[in-house]
Amino acid sequence: MENGQYVDGSIWYYAPNKGAPVFFAVAFLATGGVHFWQAMRYQCWRLTGLYVLCALIFVAGFITRELGAVDYTKLVYYIASSCLVYAAPPLCELCNYYILGRVLYFVPYLSPIHPGRVLTTFAAISTIVETLSGIGVAYETNRSLPEDLQQAGQSLLKAALIMQLVVVSLFVALAVTFHLRCLRNGINHVKVNQALLTLYISSAIITVRCIYRIVEFFDFSSITSASPSPIVRYEWFFYVFEATLMLCNSVLLNIRHPRRWLPKSTKVYLAQDGVTEIEGPGYKQERNFLATLVDPFDIYGMIKGKDQSTRFWDETNDGGAKAEVDRRWPGASE
Repeated sequence: MENGQYVDGSIWYYAPNKGAPVFFAVAFLATGGVHFWQAMRYQCWRLTGLYVLCALIFVAGFITRELGAVDYTKLVYYIASSCLVYAAPPLCELCNYYILGRVLYFVPYLSPIHPGRVLTTFAAISTIVETLSGIGVAYETNRSLPEDLQQAGQSLLKAALIMQLVVVSLFVALAVTFHLRCLRNGINHVKVNQALLTLYISSAIITVRCIYRIVEFFDFSSITSASPSPIVRYEWFFYVFEATLMLCNSVLLNIRHPRRWLPKSTKVYLAQDGVTEIEGPGYKQERNFLATLVDPFDIYGMIKGKDQSTRFWDETNDGGAKAEVDRRWPGASE
């Protein structure tokens, strides 16, 4: 039972629990296995394949944490576990970005942004966050480095966490804007609503986890003081606000898997009558990657009127082929 007191020789400050890492390693392996089966069964590796990777990263993180619990004086276990556990949540966010893009493909005429650019734009930002997190964790956890480098690592990690929180907020704002557009235009389809509800719940979980990490690292400087912050001294904070929350997020996506509602192809979209699903030509990529990254909303195209050429739904609303309903999910209906 932890008492909040420093354990002599411990890299972690406390003596890490030996049972919890085993439980979470097995739990993440199980949910990752379910994600693997779902990706195989519903042929959606591009849509949800990252969930498998995220689960495996968490498994590796908790295995190394268990090794650190057995020998809490070894710095290498602390560094490896911290790097792995910090690497997974931004990838979970990246999964959400991809799913939102697929929702926008399903109702393209109300999308505030080209659906493909959701992934491009947010993935670019996520890459920056991952880079800052990786460097920050590596510096902050390596107690053999000079103190100024450890503090630099803390600063980088704080910046990455704040950026992550900002990005999640922008992501939710984009999803809400799109959702409100749908409701104002009479699109109240169960597939849209349920897919967005899943993203809202997942984003809320990741946001709470991110806030916890921000608070933790703004308090981390107190670890050398006579009375460090409780969030540093007690391990249960980590297991409640990091391990449990991220496990819940993974299980959430098992239960509310995006393919329950989203079609396999990005060419299938909801007609403007809000009922019929049509298979159209889909978007044509007429801009290079750099232009898409710099100008994700294609403001230049809107000024020049080129964005009108992508409005394929106006051409296929009457003549497009009616899409077949994917019945591999129980309860699928037209």
